[in-house]
Amino acid sequence: MKVPSKVELQHMQLQAMLKEHCIPESELLYCGEREYTTQYVAHPEYHGQLMHWYMIGGEHEVPVCDIESVDAVDD
Repeated sequence: MKVPSKVELQHMQLQAMLKEHCIPESELLYCGEREYTTQYVAHPEYHGQLMHWYMIGGEHEVPVCDIESVDAVDD
């Protein structure tokens, strides 16, 4: 049995949240997979690997490895 990596677990958690809750796309949107290139310096260990990307707040597109937590916000 293959154990999911930390970033795969984070992606699965985000996908479960999107399915279970009515989170507007303007707050959190899955953008798909693409390569984590060398232009991103935060995690050199992921260079050249496919990474899941999310749009946060309708303006910040980030790889799942840069999302540390997701918390509910009271209006």
